[in-house]
Amino acid sequence: MTISYWGALDVAKQAAGELGLPVPQSLTGSTKPQDTQMLALLKSACRDLLFYYPWQQFIKQFAITTSNGVDNYVLPDDWAYFVDQTQWDRTNRWPMLGPKSPQEWAWLKGGLLAQAPRIRFRVMDNKVYLHPVPGPTALSLNMEYVSDYFVLDISTGNRTNVINEDGDQPMFDPWLLVKYVKLKFYELKGMPTDATLRDFMRMFNSLTGKDKGAPVLSLVPQGGENLIGPWSIPDGSWNVGGTP
Repeated sequence: MTISYWGALDVAKQAAGELGLPVPQSLTGSTKPQDTQMLALLKSACRDLLFYYPWQQFIKQFAITTSNGVDNYVLPDDWAYFVDQTQWDRTNRWPMLGPKSPQEWAWLKGGLLAQAPRIRFRVMDNKVYLHPVPGPTALSLNMEYVSDYFVLDISTGNRTNVINEDGDQPMFDPWLLVKYVKLKFYELKGMPTDATLRDFMRMFNSLTGKDKGAPVLSLVPQGGENLIGPWSIPDGSWNVGGTP
């Protein structure tokens, strides 16, 4: 589904109209308390929604080519959080192991253990740390993450995380934003939120359920195998006893 994003002012106009408030003529250029509050609620709603669910429009690839003796690599500027279970050593075709806890990392770095070929990783200080330390053979490490740049700057066409102009487009479904801004407004004013919360949750659950599609569910799920084995043979009729 291709989303048609709205400018920040358009979202605020729709929310204000549904709330029975005066419709704002500007957000970023206004000093009116209501307009300032609507802009603040919209910014807060965007930040919340980014962390509530890994929306497909924000998922990006992070690729690392290791260097000899370098065990840490800076995260992308727009990094918000990783998509779990996507960290792979594509050179050796193995999943990376982690993220390791501080206790596990201390054991890996200071304990007595055999050096293993699988790459372990930990995220700290806005960097990805690797163990064991990469050697002279460069490794291609790839992973997915959710970008923090959730606003389309309409004047430059670039993505950012700040609404600077009325026309800047928060990259969320606009009707979801309208419902969430209304919910936040009611909460802020101490008004009953039961109906507004239900309205928001119906839209949120519907969109998250359709955002990426869904796999066929199994009553007996099994983990995939990384190595070649009998499970690698496709279905069919095979002569396993040799030539008759």
